[in-house]
Amino acid sequence: MKFNLCRLIVLGGCLSLLSGCGRIIDWGVDNVPQGESLEDYAATPKKYIRSIKMYDQFTTIGMFDALWLSDGVRTAYANSYCLKHGRSEDRRQAFLRRQLEENKHFITFYVLAPYDIELNEENTKWSLSLRIGDDFFSPVEIKETDLSPEYIAFFGKKFNRFRIAYQVKFDAQDVEDNSLLDTDVATMSLYFRSVEKEGIMSWPLRLNNLGINSNESLPSKN
Repeated sequence: MKFNLCRLIVLGGCLSLLSGCGRIIDWGVDNVPQGESLEDYAATPKKYIRSIKMYDQFTTIGMFDALWLSDGVRTAYANSYCLKHGRSEDRRQAFLRRQLEENKHFITFYVLAPYDIELNEENTKWSLSLRIGDDFFSPVEIKETDLSPEYIAFFGKKFNRFRIAYQVKFDAQDVEDNSLLDTDVATMSLYFRSVEKEGIMSWPLRLNNLGINSNESLPSKN
């Protein structure tokens, strides 16, 4: 009986302490310098992130997250990067133009994969291809990469130390130098295929289908 009474007293004391945790946290925020919060540019990139998981029975055999580096995403990256590094507006505009010029030549994705899945080996278990309309395209480059802090912030909790980041590039033009994305096709799809399984990620090719203002992909005129 005495032992149970002691347990109740200790438990009651813990609960009374918990009730004051909120006040302690508030006091800490008010009295310990937190720094000034900068503008968060992650809203647009998060709309371009896709995720898939594939199972064999109850065993996970494939888990991937991909971010399409669209004009809007590259604009968000340029704005965040230049704000962080204190770049002038002229330098931001020049940096952004270089970013957008890259999209004229390549359709690029950052893909997160588990450490035990390699995507850049010749005989890797999983292969990637891009579908636009009825046509499939193979990557021109898949390489492991170190994400910049800006892109890590865009991925949020999807990125961790157990994931490997890959940069996956496809040609943005066909053999006649026509843009693959200048099309009436509604969506673009990234395929992950093994011998037995297939996973598909899709992105609308119309900005308004993503709930994004078309001006978001353009340089600021301020």
